[in-house]
Amino acid sequence: MSETAARQGNGCYHPGKRCNNISSRQTLSTHHYLECNPHRQTFRGDETPQKYQRLSTKEILNKHGFALAEGAKLGYGRYSKVCKALHIRTGRNIAIKIIDTRKVTQEYRKKFLPREIASWRILNHHNIVTLLAVFDEGSKVFLAMDLAENGDLVRADIHYRFNYFTAAVRYMHMRWIAHRDLKLENILLFADKSVKIADFGFCREVKSEADMSLTFCGSKAYSAPEILLGRAYPPFKADVWSLGVIAFVIVTNRMPFDERVSSNTIIVNAQQERSYHYPRNLMISEECQQTIDTMMTFDYENRPNIHEAMNLPWFDIMKPFRRPRNDNIHDTFKQPHY
Repeated sequence: MSETAARQGNGCYHPGKRCNNISSRQTLSTHHYLECNPHRQTFRGDETPQKYQRLSTKEILNKHGFALAEGAKLGYGRYSKVCKALHIRTGRNIAIKIIDTRKVTQEYRKKFLPREIASWRILNHHNIVTLLAVFDEGSKVFLAMDLAENGDLVRADIHYRFNYFTAAVRYMHMRWIAHRDLKLENILLFADKSVKIADFGFCREVKSEADMSLTFCGSKAYSAPEILLGRAYPPFKADVWSLGVIAFVIVTNRMPFDERVSSNTIIVNAQQERSYHYPRNLMISEECQQTIDTMMTFDYENRPNIHEAMNLPWFDIMKPFRRPRNDNIHDTFKQPHY
């Protein structure tokens, strides 16, 4: 029995095992994480975090087999920070995202965070950052993941890798998960020059190609017109638009639309009129321009899905990039990928 077949019934599918316990209120990925994953940690969005003795971040990480590295702080968000840490047993550097649930909205704690963890756990692709471990202590949730030693992408260095992280998006869509926040800042460059997609805070499971989303999420500069207009939108098609914007940026080193404009209407008008242009001095191929223009088709009904997009001419002529070898650290943190 295939996973697709299982989705159409009342059960879920694991290798050699079927489970018929999916609640009507659960998505498939959330069910896998909360019910069928024996390695699940204690955090659930509908629970109040347990009371723990107050421990420092360093003490908490040591308790779970990690040690803060020198110059540990890598970045900050509104309610989270990312630190560099050492996995003590293997001596490997990793990144730890620390989320303070006291600072987040109730919707984020109950909806988006459990959805992020549940979806991320079932993704296993060499161009997607691997979630290695999850644990919570009091009001804080810790996500251990691959460390991108080289940070986010340098635009000029990745044009020939574009097809690889696009393939990762195709893999997500084949698993019925939309990212909904694709942008250059969420595509990371690793020491071996591989690229991986990160930050699944806005991802969601999609029930069908016709499934529509109402949540305004992502970055305005990369958002499809239907999102900026506040309309229901198909999240898979919105991901394709964002990939088109990314492609434009990495070949021209500029945004297609003025991201400083505060009015969504002005941006949407520019999107509809295709006010962007390709600098002649860069000698961008017709195949490249055609591919980007098609991915940024204004009407989502005429916009290609990810499979159709990857059959466009530019993908056929892009220079291949050798896939990096798997790292043993993934075996160390091995979790079942259902």
